[in-house]
Amino acid sequence: MIVDDRVKIRCPSCGHVIRENASRVRDGFQVNCNNCNKLITLSKETEDPFLRRALKAAKEVRAAKEDELMARVYGRVASTPTRETP
Repeated sequence: MIVDDRVKIRCPSCGHVIRENASRVRDGFQVNCNNCNKLITLSKETEDPFLRRALKAAKEVRAAKEDELMARVYGRVASTPTRETP
């Protein structure tokens, strides 16, 4: 399963969409809009639904990546081949 690890953040002032790495997007994360150069601060208490949606999407992507990692690590069969007895 391939998971896109980037999240779309929509600027509240100009509407420009910024794509940011999901591992960086957390509560309190700040990014500058490339279009209007406004500082965007992501917070759970914000009134803007697009910023809350970006936080939620980032959390879901991080959880999916962690599940994928755990499945790869713990879901494997023993890495050494079985020994054949003559």
